[in-house]
Amino acid sequence: MKYLSVVIPTYNEGNRLPKTLAAVERYLTRHNLDGEIIVSDGGSKDQTVPFVKKYHSAVPLKLVRQKRRQGKGKGVKDGILAASGQWVLFMDADGSTSIGEVEHFFKYKFKYEVIIGSRYAGEEIKRKQNWLRRKVSRFGHWVIVKLTGLDFEDTQCGFKLFSRRAAQDIFSRLKTRGWGFDVEVLLLAERLGYKVKEVPVAWRDVEGSHLRAGQDSIKTFVEVIKTVRRLKRKG
Repeated sequence: MKYLSVVIPTYNEGNRLPKTLAAVERYLTRHNLDGEIIVSDGGSKDQTVPFVKKYHSAVPLKLVRQKRRQGKGKGVKDGILAASGQWVLFMDADGSTSIGEVEHFFKYKFKYEVIIGSRYAGEEIKRKQNWLRRKVSRFGHWVIVKLTGLDFEDTQCGFKLFSRRAAQDIFSRLKTRGWGFDVEVLLLAERLGYKVKEVPVAWRDVEGSHLRAGQDSIKTFVEVIKTVRRLKRKG
């Protein structure tokens, strides 16, 4: 069994993935980690898939593909369920949080099985973010807290680590396919009895985001409402 699986969900990331993929490969080899990289592609129409297929990696590299775009949540779920590591990390293809930040997570691995990155917990210096995106993000967080009662500073950061047991337990139950999947992941973690540790990570805006602040925020809120209602019905 591998020690660390790194799952990178992609959709038309041909311009940003090469740098991130190379950085993850360097990190795993430099630290002599028995790891694997899983690129989970959500129906890209650019050069993302051809690039991954031709990429010569020093560590095992696996490509998981959806034939059509079904949402980031679906991509992360498929990638994580295909992982074989004792620990499974998913991170964004833009590298907004560097793979090196996972080192801050491992100090908590003996007490927690779900460890999540946070752009807003901890020191202000760790975050380099556009003013408008920060305002939209914080308002969205406020709405999510009101809807769910989750007690975290940042539910949406695309940098989360799970033990293999927690990853399989949580993501096999995940229903949300879009941007709201992070919220369901955390609600399921709490429901299943996993303690969640929130850890500050260095984070920076990267050009080329596929997130549309207005339209996708509304879709996320709708997904969250549906998730809360569904979980309440299950009791």
